[in-house]
Amino acid sequence: MKNKSFRFLWVGQVFANLGDIFYVVGLISLIYALTGSAFYMSLLPFTTTMFRFISNLFAPLVIDRFPLKQILVQSQWLKTLLLILLVCYLFIFEQPMILLISICIALISLLDGVAAPVSSSLTPLLVPKEDWIKANGFLSVLTQGVSLTGWSLGAILLAITDSSFIILLTVILYALSAVCMMHINLAIEKDSEESVQSTRWDSFKSGWVAIYHAPPIRLVIVSDFITSIASGIWIAAVLYVYVEDQLHRGEEWWGYLNTGHFLGMIVGGILTFRFASQLEKHSQTYIIFGLFVDALLTFLFGVTSLPLLSLLITVIHGFPQQIREIAFTKVIQDHATEKMLAKVYSSWNVVINFTFALSVLLLGYITEAYGVKTTFTFASLLIFIAFSLFLVRKNDLVSLPFVRNNDVD
Repeated sequence: MKNKSFRFLWVGQVFANLGDIFYVVGLISLIYALTGSAFYMSLLPFTTTMFRFISNLFAPLVIDRFPLKQILVQSQWLKTLLLILLVCYLFIFEQPMILLISICIALISLLDGVAAPVSSSLTPLLVPKEDWIKANGFLSVLTQGVSLTGWSLGAILLAITDSSFIILLTVILYALSAVCMMHINLAIEKDSEESVQSTRWDSFKSGWVAIYHAPPIRLVIVSDFITSIASGIWIAAVLYVYVEDQLHRGEEWWGYLNTGHFLGMIVGGILTFRFASQLEKHSQTYIIFGLFVDALLTFLFGVTSLPLLSLLITVIHGFPQQIREIAFTKVIQDHATEKMLAKVYSSWNVVINFTFALSVLLLGYITEAYGVKTTFTFASLLIFIAFSLFLVRKNDLVSLPFVRNNDVD
């Protein structure tokens, strides 16, 4: 945890994550100012999700051919360069074209899709194994803390400046992140001849093959797929309806519920950091118990019409969800090799991005057709299915020894 390279990693991630938030705030404001269209504004998350999905699919091809640090640093510098070009374009032309802005968004999303799994895979390379859970909890608290404060700070900056200034500020944050990443000192990465000479198809499928051959990882990915569909209940489209139809309160309660959820996840990360040794010894129990509590709280949240009770449930709900996610990460870190870990994360991100798109459509339809209470009941049922799966297959978590020194073919 005191490793200087790990410190550069998390500081760089803070700069990058804060920059990502400001980048979205600035672009949404810019697009709305140019078009006044909600449809064009919705293209931002759609474009970002789709191109990250595509990039995640092909990330193993890049991971097999370049050192991890090089991928991380160069992708961050390229993102910085693209934003510099965008800022120059905005200052030169009074009426910039939405098409060119969309191309810039797509290219940045492609770079993010490669860099994200690489960044996630570096923690086990920089931190001793006995500190992995602490490190994961610490990084999770930072991520949630940045999310909690970043949007509010971005809104304040937008109110007193403009979108061009915020995008320029993002450039500075991206550049600082790249500088931090440059100071990460990894052990010499082995360029395996087998990896270099492997076909593109072998590289493309390698992460999926690793997941298939490792029952603990496979169990985590399948469970996360199921719970990720359920997590779509927290999107604005569902929560707005919940606040209006179920709680009969104004839209400010949507903000209260989101803030409560983030606070719960931050507290969950702090508890994980504090009691890392307990989670290490009993991770199987914490995962199973966390899924059960998650299902129960989701159901209770969906049926209550008391605003204060719903807010309390939202905060408490963050605890088991955060602890479960950190335990999931630890399972994957335990059962994937150094180079393979980035590919597994890449495949995991494919599942997450695909599931997000599926969840938005599915839960939005259920909410409109059958009501928001049915949506939350359906979500709690999905989480209970994941709980049952873990209960039945819990032995898979200990079915394999650690294999970090041997590649999965």
